[in-house]
Amino acid sequence: MTRRSCAIYTVGAICAFLLVTAIALMVAQVFRNLMHKRLKKEIVLVEGSRVFESWTNPPPPVFMEFFFFNVTNVKEFIQGAKPEVKQIGPYTYREYRYKANVTMLENGTRVSAYNTKSFVFLREKSVGDPTVDNITTVNIPIWAAMNKAQGFRSFAMNMWISSTKSDLFTTRTVHELLWGYEDALLERISKSSTGVEASFGLMYKKNGTNNGEFVFHTGEQNYLDYGRIETWKGERKLSFWSTDESNTISGSDGSAFHPLLNKSERLYIFTPDLCRTIYMEFDKDVEVKGIPAYRFTPPRSVLASKQENPDNAGFCVTPKECLGTGVLKVSPCRNGAPVVASFPHFYLGEDKYAAAIGGMSPQKSHHQTFLDLNPTTGVIVRANKRAQVNILMKKIVGYPNTRNFNETIFPVMFLNESVVIDDASAARVHKLLMIVNVVSNFPLIIMGLGGIMLIVFIILLIRAHQQKTSTEDDTSYSPVNTKEKDDGQNGNYIGMTAKTEQ
Repeated sequence: MTRRSCAIYTVGAICAFLLVTAIALMVAQVFRNLMHKRLKKEIVLVEGSRVFESWTNPPPPVFMEFFFFNVTNVKEFIQGAKPEVKQIGPYTYREYRYKANVTMLENGTRVSAYNTKSFVFLREKSVGDPTVDNITTVNIPIWAAMNKAQGFRSFAMNMWISSTKSDLFTTRTVHELLWGYEDALLERISKSSTGVEASFGLMYKKNGTNNGEFVFHTGEQNYLDYGRIETWKGERKLSFWSTDESNTISGSDGSAFHPLLNKSERLYIFTPDLCRTIYMEFDKDVEVKGIPAYRFTPPRSVLASKQENPDNAGFCVTPKECLGTGVLKVSPCRNGAPVVASFPHFYLGEDKYAAAIGGMSPQKSHHQTFLDLNPTTGVIVRANKRAQVNILMKKIVGYPNTRNFNETIFPVMFLNESVVIDDASAARVHKLLMIVNVVSNFPLIIMGLGGIMLIVFIILLIRAHQQKTSTEDDTSYSPVNTKEKDDGQNGNYIGMTAKTEQ
């Protein structure tokens, strides 16, 4: 066997080996599974892990925008006319959040922490000065007091309302409405009722504070449990609602999601502000700073009526007090105050809610809540949490000043809590994704080498065939020599014939 033949056979063998190996690795997904196993091991909430520091102190800046609905026809509305409001905002604050008192539990399978938030006003991102700008809106303390003191207690409450000169609507600065002000009626009530504070604000005592202790799964035992809430304030279930399903605390707190997400799963998020767990579903593929992401949003069924979604029956305060699609009465966890939560401008709600208020214009682009998550790592690359605070206004027996009111879900303000991944974090995600892609696609690299070897093998075969053909064409043949051959022993070979008898 010539050297050329050996080279051809060697190249062919290597080619076959590479191609067979690549196909086998692709079918078995060896490197992909290896990389996924590595991700599951590294993305855990334990000290020293890849994500622990960013979980305790998130680097991307978070912004909180507040938009208020200023009532422009108070007198007419009280007399029975349709209310008209004008949206004013945003009043933007930089939100600083971190996990406090982080403690590892149960051999690293659980971790406890407090979600602490503080807010700093940003004038350059706001429409005005919150300490100067006035808003005319619903007087929430008086409506809360009237809902609480019904029956024979309404007589005393009417006297207090009159003596404190409290009205159904109030005009306050944005700062007062957010961070608190002393209310004359609440001050009077607080003297005779324990647990009632003299001050009120939509964000009262929420600056530099937390909403209770959370215990999370670290993901050490199962990557699907990464960031999942075990308990809140020491409890595994709530006690606000009428069914076990409605009282369930499940999912994450919205700050951590497990890696290797797929489009078919539901993401559950427990929200203390709503006093319940909500869920989000895949909406579409997006890209943020070059990072691929899945967009998850809460569907209409989350706040659907019990007729539209029977699973929501447990969120009815009473069987007779069930609101329609798009709104949720959260009075059980708001000391009985008639507070109703919704998406901004009653987005995803029944048309009647937006139609009842002049100035409402629900739009998906401005009022949708969403999470953009990188499916490989579970990292949040962009998010907008949007929610609206409303007050349920209606005629209340015992209070003559409400006699002209029909049941109305009246908007007070909505917030937009937003975040986009910072450049440094985006660079780290890009690097990790590159490593994952290279390792996961290593069989393709092997197949590429096998393909190159196959081309070399074919070229060698063609060249060998061409050289063989050329050699055969150049070979010349001589005719047979008719000259008698010499015999070495007998001299010349003489043909003899047998003698014939005469």
